[in-house]
Amino acid sequence: MSTEKKHLSTRDIILAGILLAAGAVIRMFFPKLPVTPNFIIAMYCLTILLVRPRLIEALAIGVVSAILSQLTSGSPVPFLNFVSEPIGCFVAYALTRPKYRLAIGSYTFKPSLVTILSTIASGCTFVIILSLILMSKGKDAKYVMILTVVLPTAVANTVITQLAYEPLKRVLRIKDPDFAK
Repeated sequence: MSTEKKHLSTRDIILAGILLAAGAVIRMFFPKLPVTPNFIIAMYCLTILLVRPRLIEALAIGVVSAILSQLTSGSPVPFLNFVSEPIGCFVAYALTRPKYRLAIGSYTFKPSLVTILSTIASGCTFVIILSLILMSKGKDAKYVMILTVVLPTAVANTVITQLAYEPLKRVLRIKDPDFAK
């Protein structure tokens, strides 16, 4: 018999809503620095790590994240988030679902792996599509943004998610399935 959840519980949905809303609010008011974390991406990675949604639910988290990004983005083409955020959520889902231990003792580094690769996937998707749009209009492509924006943002998001994962897991009394016996 499968132990996979049939759907997210009410508690999981509320947690997802709170984390994503917090990410959007922080993103709106966080000062613009040379390296600014994308708090929405960090929060959807944290959400997926904590609630372990099914694929359709992870993609729904991506769509909600895209809507929140629309409201908080300074991007010249913010609708691209409707492609990049679900892709980022898919990567987070794909890396979270399998049970594997990436840990030292009982301290897991899975949040770091999930977040850095999800942020890179989302950011690169955004930059590549933006570059194609710009090139179609005869403008220079912005591939350099992958190095100057996406990678530093991925590192910042990774630090946030890694630091928040263990305390949230404990407060919410969530057992990490990768450490289940």
